[in-house]
Order: sequence, then structure tokens, then C-alpha cells
Amino acid sequence: MSNDKTLQQLLTDRIANYTASERPVELIDAGIDKMFKELVDNTFRSYGDYADKIKEALKAALPANVSDFVQLERYNALIANSLKERWASLGVESSLVENANKAIDEILTDGGVLKAEYTLSEVLEAFIDSHKENAAENHWESPEIRMEEIEQYGSKYIHLYFDPEPESSYKYSGYSRTGRSEYQLKHAIHMRVESERKSDSSWRNDDQVCEVYSARLDEKKIGVAMTIRTKWEKIIAALYFGNSKLVIDCDPQDFSYGLYD
Repeated sequence: MSNDKTLQQLLTDRIANYTASERPVELIDAGIDKMFKELVDNTFRSYGDYADKIKEALKAALPANVSDFVQLERYNALIANSLKERWASLGVESSLVENANKAIDEILTDGGVLKAEYTLSEVLEAFIDSHKENAAENHWESPEIRMEEIEQYGSKYIHLYFDPEPESSYKYSGYSRTGRSEYQLKHAIHMRVESERKSDSSWRNDDQVCEVYSARLDEKKIGVAMTIRTKWEKIIAALYFGNSKLVIDCDPQDFSYGLYD
């Protein structure tokens, strides 16, 4: 050890030599190999959180205290290049990623345009239009729609539950004398209110701009493996996957199938 160098200088030199060597590449490759093995083994079992798993795996693959190094940009470039190489070299596994991406693209395509926000009236009008024929056959006046607003942990949440069949028809059919709970309705949208703004309607003071954090279609949690066909389903998928905002601009109780107007 040279007496002319302090411990701090020696550590700085060793870190510089280390980051310039092939060892960081080996560590990154090992971490990426582990990440893809887990992803392939799970076969994208949980589409909702695979992005989070990738972030966690990448974080685990980085050397300790990398954020303290001046060479952080170099690590980022190495990670990006290694990911591209690994992604391109995958065989069967890459088809899983490709299929997932195609499914998301299809879901997010609403007439070729993904909007930054949708209104609740758009969702309900599309929903009613999709079920109007069935409503006419069964003599339904309006869909069953229930909206619950709660405040929790300093935030406001809105839960919307809806079903094409009204509660009166459900009870009349003899399914249950007590009727359905909110959780028994076929569809649901769960959202957090981000802000409020002045409404365009003279009947409402403010509209609520919401982030959709969960949704259920046909009694199943929304996912990329679902078949999304109708306009209202695409809108909900865009709200969930595309991070579009849902604007509460109406009273759901005002909507009907319009068969007896």
C-alpha cells in the first residue's frame, strides 16, 4: 500500500477500476438471467404486476450502492443494452411478451385513438347501447347501477357497480328474495378521485376526475388475456391499462334503456 494515498483515494481508484472492468456486466447479466427465468417460469401468470417484477429484478441485479457512483449512467446503458440483447435472443419466451403487447395494443385501441380522459356518461351510454337489444327482449327499463363514495386515509374513492339486468327483474325471476349485493353485480370500476373541476352542466357544480385502479368485467378482474370487443369494454380497458382518467360528469341513476320513453 502506498503511503502517498489515503484510504478514500484508494477506494475511489478501486471503484473506478471495478466499474471499468467486465465484472459489472457479469453481475447485470446474472440479474437479467434470473429475472427472465422467473418471468418465463410464471408464464406471465400475473399480467397486472409483471412490470413491477421486472423493476424489482433489475434493482436486485444492480451492485450495492450503485446510486452513489459517478458511473451510474454507464450502468444504465449496460442494463439497457443487455436487456435488448436478451430480449432479442429469446425464442419461445419472446412470443409471450409479443402476445401480451398485442393484447394490450388491441385493448387500448378505441377507434385508433387513446384519449387522455373519458366521461362516465360515455361509459354508461356505450354500456346501454351494447345491451339495448337484450333489454328489449327482457323488458328491462334500465340497468342496475350503484355508486358508492367513501373517504379513506385522506383520499376520496368512488366504487361503481353495474349490471345490465335491473334489480326488479332479478327478484321477479326468483333468483333471490333479498336481491344482489354490490359484489354480485357483473361489472365494477374502482377509482380514486384526483381532483375536481367546474362542470359543463348547469345541474352539477363540479365534476370529479378519477384514476381507475381496479375494474371487474363479467365478474372477473380485468386482464390482458380477456377478450375485449364492445366499445364500453374498450373504454374501461383504456382507463385501467392506458392510465386515462374517468370524469364523473353525471348521475348514473339518470340512465335508462329508453325503451318506454
